[in-house]
Amino acid sequence: MVGVITIAGSLLVENVMLSALLGVFGASSLWSIGELFSQKKRVEKGWFPMNPKREHEYRTEYGKKS
Repeated sequence: MVGVITIAGSLLVENVMLSALLGVFGASSLWSIGELFSQKKRVEKGWFPMNPKREHEYRTEYGKKS
């Protein structure tokens, strides 16, 4: 939500530097949301170790002690 609001705000601001900063921040926020979902998929595939405190969030047996 923050990403969409800051991108919209960047279109309304007349100051070029502030508009650019808002646009970059908004795009970065939107990009990071997608990256969180990609990271979860990589952990479920076993490519990266999972956080032991968030073991309940994953649908995989990877990372559990045998």
